[in-house]
Amino acid sequence: MSHLEEKALEFASIKHEGQMDDQGRPYFFAHIIQVYSLLKDVTDDVEILCAGILHDTIEDTGTTYDELVREFNKEIADLVTELTFQGDEDVGRYFPLLRSHKAIVVKYADRLSNLVRMVDWPGDWQEGYLKNSVFWPTEPKNQP
Repeated sequence: MSHLEEKALEFASIKHEGQMDDQGRPYFFAHIIQVYSLLKDVTDDVEILCAGILHDTIEDTGTTYDELVREFNKEIADLVTELTFQGDEDVGRYFPLLRSHKAIVVKYADRLSNLVRMVDWPGDWQEGYLKNSVFWPTEPKNQP
């Protein structure tokens, strides 16, 4: 495990402290560690691994882009930002907006973790999640 991975794990555990998933389990262990483990099985790319660990920090914890640049680097912060859901304006557009192969790899691990955990969700939650999980072409969009 790289120094950056260790730092990302510590950072995310602090940021997600007290956060629970939909089943009342600590979010960091139920989801973040699972995403990291899925990624660790398929890559040793430190940027992908750290982005997987940090992928929900901006969206769910109030972490800022500048904070991620300061604590990690611009590449990791850019990946996390690319993975950050922007709310209602992203519905139906979120997946196609992923531009990089690295972000797509992290997003697949994130989705897989959620799909595994959704067996405990109410049926209407499952249905809604699956409707919003329409997958996108695996060719990334050109950078603007």
